[in-house]
Amino acid sequence: MGNKEQLTEQFVGVMERMSERMRLRSPEEWSGLELTMPQARTLFLLSRGPKRMSELASHLGCGLSAGTSMIDRMVKKGLVQRVEDSSDRRVVACRLSEEGEQVVQRVTRVGRMRIEGLAEVLSLEELELVVKAMEIMSEGIGRRDKAASDRAQAGLNETPVTAGTRT
Repeated sequence: MGNKEQLTEQFVGVMERMSERMRLRSPEEWSGLELTMPQARTLFLLSRGPKRMSELASHLGCGLSAGTSMIDRMVKKGLVQRVEDSSDRRVVACRLSEEGEQVVQRVTRVGRMRIEGLAEVLSLEELELVVKAMEIMSEGIGRRDKAASDRAQAGLNETPVTAGTRT
């Protein structure tokens, strides 16, 4: 079967090919959306609930100014609304508009249809094997994320050592 390094290389290759094939053809339903990838990511983040600009910028890995400019464009498109925080009027949050919610539902529905189409061409045995493998991958992602979180938490809790200090 091969060693772990060889299998990891095969795994990466398979994931790359699968990802490429899943997005090879852009469904007609998506073509009229005219969304950038950061805008699409923002819509999906906002589908989980209103977020402050700082949260959006952090999620996108951009500065507050760039995030605000993008939100301005999305507000003009009618996809996002700004709302004041009732407890602090200085704080403005962003949330999906009704049209933004419809876009997220549409994209989700198209993605689901593509996955269902893939499942239709697999035999029952293949589908059982794939589902089991995907469950293992999902559990692996959870373990990876927990380990990263634990490492970050350990780093935050460490007491800095100051050179030349004696107690």
